[in-house]
Amino acid sequence: MRLSFLVQVLLTLLSFVSSLLVAVVAAVLSHKAGSPVAGAVLYGGGAFIGWMTLCVTVLTALGLLGRHSHPSA
Repeated sequence: MRLSFLVQVLLTLLSFVSSLLVAVVAAVLSHKAGSPVAGAVLYGGGAFIGWMTLCVTVLTALGLLGRHSHPSA
């Protein structure tokens, strides 16, 4: 299935926002467990990178990212 460029951008933004949510939750849980603030931020950053990579990989594997359809003339 080929999606338009705008839909692909929206899927990427959805991946970004969900990655931010995962990063914030991971950082807060890490800080609550006794990690210093700098360590919690690094932990959240790692969670962000991991989740964003997973999202983009799955969307690409499903064929939802990559090529976009051109409008028919």
